[in-house]
Amino acid sequence: MPAERLPMRKIYEILRLKYDCRRSLREIATSCGVGKSTVSDYLLRFKAAGLEWPLPPELDEAGLNRLLFH
Repeated sequence: MPAERLPMRKIYEILRLKYDCRRSLREIATSCGVGKSTVSDYLLRFKAAGLEWPLPPELDEAGLNRLLFH
């Protein structure tokens, strides 16, 4: 059974901690209350989607969701 997706607010927080605050996977995982593998998965999805931080302002939650989970 596939794992449940994180709320978009938490995904944004993972990205912010990684790219704005330059936190490690362990620090992000602890701060967000998820596993390191979950953080790694979302960051890999972000890169695979060809996205850059900061996200473009016209990219809404639905658009980001489509790009990460096509």
